[in-house]
Amino acid sequence: MDRPGRLYWWGVTMLEEYELAPTCELWFTGCSLRCRFCTVPEAVERPTQGTWMPPEALVAAITAPTVPPFRAVSMVGGDPTVHRPYLDRLVPLLRRALPDTALALNTNLFLPPGLAACDARTYDWIVGDVHFWAEGCAARIAGVAGYPAAAVAAAEAVVAAGGRLVLRVLVLPGHHACCAAPTVAWAADLARRAEGRVLVHLMTHYAPAGRARGDAELGRWLSAEEQERARGLLPAGCPAPAPGPLPGVGPRSERAVDPPASVEIGADGSVLLPFVTGALLPLAVSLRPELAPRLALLDDPAPTVSARPATPAPASRR
Repeated sequence: MDRPGRLYWWGVTMLEEYELAPTCELWFTGCSLRCRFCTVPEAVERPTQGTWMPPEALVAAITAPTVPPFRAVSMVGGDPTVHRPYLDRLVPLLRRALPDTALALNTNLFLPPGLAACDARTYDWIVGDVHFWAEGCAARIAGVAGYPAAAVAAAEAVVAAGGRLVLRVLVLPGHHACCAAPTVAWAADLARRAEGRVLVHLMTHYAPAGRARGDAELGRWLSAEEQERARGLLPAGCPAPAPGPLPGVGPRSERAVDPPASVEIGADGSVLLPFVTGALLPLAVSLRPELAPRLALLDDPAPTVSARPATPAPASRR
């Protein structure tokens, strides 16, 4: 931690929520959890393997004309909050260089409520991943104690501070009753109370990655029945991410170059694309045709700004 802020990948990706895509993602090493299904365990467990860049150099790099256009900058991990001293230096520089670009913090929400509230006032979006509801599941799969209660308290603190929150609920195989159902019920209630500032993203595309491959509990995809049952958990009218493309950021520059991104092919023939860049998007569409609307994000000429409105919400509504 003598040089916090190490990155193991950065680039523009196309598969964030439509409210944020295309997103310039900064993938930081290190994490406060040790999930067995993590897609990048080597970067999480060996954070010194990452590349360190001074914050000024990183801002210069992502604002270069060779970088494809994007609508938001997202701090990702691992969990970027383990590099808080670096982020405290980076965010003001990003605000000055990209005043009309939304900033998002993607976190597992394993945070003290006070820090979560501070983050809500710092970033335009908090993207919170809630994987577990049962204490035993979190301890067995992620190796931590006290995670579910901490994540709930952090999310509630984000809303109380007036922040905008995307709650991602990843449905794990075999964890419907213990984790998915109670998490979705709580998330939907929080969205109702937040009056439009919370979106619930139910994620049923779990894929066994990392150490989960071959795992007796987590080494399989969700069955069609599990996916359908999980989708039935969301109450009617629950705020969710947009179902289709919002206006993009204009045509790609002729100088724009997508960064190299890995493609993993499992022994069963499954394909995992951890970073779907503009160059990889046509491949993703060929494998999953329902992703075809994403192609509109590459060349839509209508610009948009998704940063936080200048006028804060009234205190009575927070």
